Amino acid sequence: MTQPVSLIVNQSPVPRMAVGPTKATQPHLAVVYATAAGEVVCFEGRPMKPTQQVFSKYCTRYEVDMRPQQRTAVLGRNPLISADGVHAFEVQVSFSFCVDGWQGAENLVRSGLSDALPVVHGWLVGRFHGAGQRFVIEDSFGLERHLNQLCAAPIVLPEGLKVYGCRVSVRPDAASLSHLESLIEARRREARGAAEHLPNTGDVVRKGELEALQQDFAIRATARQAAALAETLTTSEGLIRHYLITHPHDAAGAFAMARQLEEARAATAELQNQRALGLFQVMAEKGLIQAGDLDHMRQQLTGTVGRATGGDGQLASAAMPQLSGARPWDAPQLQAAPAPAAVTVPGSAGPTPTLVEPVVTEPAPRRTAAPAAVTATALIYLVLDESLDRECVGELQRGLDALHAALSAAPDVSDVLRLCVLGMAGTTEQRLPLARVGPGTRTPILVARRGLSYSQAFRTLKSLIGQDATVVKSEGAQVLRPVVYFLTGGVPDEGNAWHTAFQELTDPSANPAAPRMVALGLGRAETPAVRTVATFPESAFMAAPHQDAASAAHNCAAFLRDSVVGYGRRLADGAANFMVSPPDGFRLAEDAL
Repeated sequence: MTQPVSLIVNQSPVPRMAVGPTKATQPHLAVVYATAAGEVVCFEGRPMKPTQQVFSKYCTRYEVDMRPQQRTAVLGRNPLISADGVHAFEVQVSFSFCVDGWQGAENLVRSGLSDALPVVHGWLVGRFHGAGQRFVIEDSFGLERHLNQLCAAPIVLPEGLKVYGCRVSVRPDAASLSHLESLIEARRREARGAAEHLPNTGDVVRKGELEALQQDFAIRATARQAAALAETLTTSEGLIRHYLITHPHDAAGAFAMARQLEEARAATAELQNQRALGLFQVMAEKGLIQAGDLDHMRQQLTGTVGRATGGDGQLASAAMPQLSGARPWDAPQLQAAPAPAAVTVPGSAGPTPTLVEPVVTEPAPRRTAAPAAVTATALIYLVLDESLDRECVGELQRGLDALHAALSAAPDVSDVLRLCVLGMAGTTEQRLPLARVGPGTRTPILVARRGLSYSQAFRTLKSLIGQDATVVKSEGAQVLRPVVYFLTGGVPDEGNAWHTAFQELTDPSANPAAPRMVALGLGRAETPAVRTVATFPESAFMAAPHQDAASAAHNCAAFLRDSVVGYGRRLADGAANFMVSPPDGFRLAEDAL
């Protein structure tokens, strides 16, 4: 709007003495006459004839442009402020205007306008004033639609101008546009982070499972190696043999070690022989022993010391004289030690004989351990609702950590229990396969997910319990009736269609390993469903109506820890009875119906 638009293209005095024809006008120009007193008249845009001009009272002649004018304006000095009072809209208006006929030409001359644009611009600003406060900065399209409705109809201004054909375009200004782009980018990052959270969590879980498997395999390999080398690494010869097996290219080193061992044994035997001979000679000189018994006693004492140093207990000697009353050495690889005197045990009826193993040069065959007694083992399954909010899932996770720590600290309890943890949502995932919980067992990790299906959980339970019971029985354990703790906090997606899968799980005629069900309900869980899932009415519990879901989840976590550990403690003490009490803040589901 920097270029003025003057619709009065010519202004001249009316000639009085014209002798020729009057000045002709162009088709788009209208001629308007005005008196000195301000009276304005337009003879349908035609100029007066020369005879009319001579006696006319009009002194000034105006030529008015009647053509349509098209312009585009940006309301930069008068921006529309949004509903928050901070951000502004940038409004661009395309419009047309013209002189509104002969009457409009008279009004235009009467107004004395030299530039028509400020009048039109002022009308637009006044028409749009305050309209932006009805819209938030994000709703620029709504404001654009509203402004187009305001200026849709043609309008005739008092100055004789007709404004029509308005088309409005609205967008946030530069500062507001930068603000909106930052909000859109923030939402995009949030959506992308939420989408990536689930696979990232799955990667962490899978990595933990792989690490646990690797650790378990390493422990088993170490145990197998220790069992294989149990007899080898107990003697010096076994250590040298193991070195030769693990270093097959260093036979010279193994031979050197064997020679050094023989030399050490020979030196030790010689030293012991000399000391024993000296002692026994002194004893013989003093008459404490007979000379004929000297060599026999020396052989017994030095044989004991030689065995302690790793030898065979025999002294290299030339042909030994046979002593009176002594047994001949007719077995070169076996020497029986003399039987010691009987030892009387206090409180016994008589002396108890002490058995002495013979000394042999080759390892004795390994004894086969007696089979262990059959023990009772309980299979515990925790089915936990992962469709709860993150705070509730976090409380259940802390409960699993506490249960893991309690079982790891009590080996006698964990020996009689096998624990399995399942995460229930749209699908049911195994967070911890059935295992004896110890310090090397990984802690199960729950993952907050959407959806909730009871049918998936019951079918998964039926498949797992049958397989797990067979595996545990094959280990020689007596398997008690499995116990399932079923915790739910919502309404299943399939409605009541889960009853068929539940019947297949708990019907003893269809499932010989049918478990005992303990049901816990919180949040949006339905009381009739919780009561139906529990095997007995006293095993179904509902959170109090006034209790928030996070607090109820915390109490459930403590209940699971105490109930499982308490059941294992009773089994370890020889009592196989199973009993449960309501968690804090819970009541029997039968009472809540």
